[in-house]
Amino acid sequence: MNVPLLIARRYLRPRRFSVISVIGLISVFGIVIGTAALVIVLSLFNGFRGIARDLMVGFGPHIALSGNFQENILEKLHAISPASSPTSSPTSSPTSSPLAESKLVLQSAGRTGVVQAVGVRSDSDPILRGVRRSVFVGKLQVAPFEGLPVLTISMGVAESLKLFIGDTVSVMAPEQIERALTTLTMPASQKAIVGAVFQSNAARDIDQYRVYTSYDLVASLTGNDQPTSYAILLGDPREAPEVAERLKAELGTGVIVQTWEDLNRGLVDTMKLERLGSFIVLALIVLVASFNVLVSLTLGVVEKRRDIAVLQTIGLTPADIRTIYVVQGLVYGVVSVIIGLVIGLGICWGQQTFHWISFDMSQGFLVPALPMEIQAVDVLSVALVGMTLASIAAIYPARRAARTVIADAIRVE
Repeated sequence: MNVPLLIARRYLRPRRFSVISVIGLISVFGIVIGTAALVIVLSLFNGFRGIARDLMVGFGPHIALSGNFQENILEKLHAISPASSPTSSPTSSPTSSPLAESKLVLQSAGRTGVVQAVGVRSDSDPILRGVRRSVFVGKLQVAPFEGLPVLTISMGVAESLKLFIGDTVSVMAPEQIERALTTLTMPASQKAIVGAVFQSNAARDIDQYRVYTSYDLVASLTGNDQPTSYAILLGDPREAPEVAERLKAELGTGVIVQTWEDLNRGLVDTMKLERLGSFIVLALIVLVASFNVLVSLTLGVVEKRRDIAVLQTIGLTPADIRTIYVVQGLVYGVVSVIIGLVIGLGICWGQQTFHWISFDMSQGFLVPALPMEIQAVDVLSVALVGMTLASIAAIYPARRAARTVIADAIRVE
């Protein structure tokens, strides 16, 4: 029989209720609350991050190319396929869309606004998949209607210029305005009709300034019929970093290759920072509770000095005494973390299954219920933090108990 473990178990079940017992219960309760809160908050961040990721990869390109393109750019894009990678799925063949992008000036009823226009070649272009789902008024169309180019505008553009479906606007490119200023003439504008309004909820810039129209309109206004960028869609967006590296190596330094994470770097970094900050703040709860473990065990050492001296006289070594209190700290940590994990995972599972906190999507909410996504690495990290802090808190009391002098402990005061 392991005597130190037997004595540690006996100390964990005191015969009488005391202040030290209260402090021990408070420490256990604190670690339980901190552990459960960490699991819940991290799962909540995972849920919102998953929604944001789906919006970003479902609306824009998975990889965007810009810069100086070579004449054989299309052949190189078709030659680079993630399906050739042993880790890729067979449905990962990419599609590329040539785009004509430029700043444009819209004028309507005395109002003027600058927009970011994206010109595509056809209504069925794959890059429009997200726009098509996001249209809430009108019909997505880039082909001319009754001889006029058609604009699909974002909600921000519609609100700032007070535009409605069927309104006619004047469209100009910065190059036209610059030529008019240098030649002292009126800039020529192109009439266009508003065909649809969308709201992506993927990024603020998209919903405030983005306009989709025909490739020919942007090319004629800017005087450049060559693509300004290429949008690449993958069967699996998770392969974007791998494919991007291969594109960089193949296309050279003249082409800028950006993944969907690069295009949304501000939002991605913000979510990571908020997640890390929340983890640190909530981990402080566990840290404070661990200090209570330290106080509880230290007071226990002071209270049981004579018991420790007696144990030493019957043959227990300082290492055995140290083991007694280390085991107590481990038990505090393990029991508290297990209870906290059960509570946290139970709440997350309940929200996923029963949607205790739900939303009315007709009121503009993006999700029907508070999203929760449990990840094993988060659960393991939380458990490791809780048990590590509780174990560290037991080191000082254990060392103090091991240094107890028999003569001083049993001396009658």
